[in-house]
Amino acid sequence: MLVELSQIPAEGLQLSFRDTIRLGEMAGAARDVCSVEADLRLTKTGVGVAARGQFRATVDLACSRCLEPFVLTIAEPFEVQYLPSRELGGEDEAELSRAELDVVALAEDRIDVDALLRENILLSLPVQPVCREACRGLCPRCGANLDAGPCGCSPERPDPRLLALAKLRTPRPPEG
Repeated sequence: MLVELSQIPAEGLQLSFRDTIRLGEMAGAARDVCSVEADLRLTKTGVGVAARGQFRATVDLACSRCLEPFVLTIAEPFEVQYLPSRELGGEDEAELSRAELDVVALAEDRIDVDALLRENILLSLPVQPVCREACRGLCPRCGANLDAGPCGCSPERPDPRLLALAKLRTPRPPEG
């Protein structure tokens, strides 16, 4: 959804909608689309436009431990300041301040709400999504899902070169 700056009245523009957003290819996503509900308020500032709101998204992911698909629901607030490109300064490399992290260049006098939501959804996703905290993952030898039960692999024999280290774990009897 595109919002033209001319559509934003002086008192601001309130938007509420439900839609699907294309996330694009990303690691961990089972599908490249997600459903999203959002409430957004666009307010003209002296120089640009302030966007403030919250979203609730449902994303299909693959567990990073067991690779099984699961659904993650994310609900987050967001706040972004849109400024014209000329206000943002040059293209020189410089460290951004905390205030500059939520500043977006305003292109062609319009705001792409889908891009705003897509970015906030992607930033809210966990780096290593898990279906549940107690997920045991896959057996490193046979690849069986350990959440479904034991895989049948024989217990691993310790490396004989590391047996001396195992002795360090066992408590020693008191001396004397």
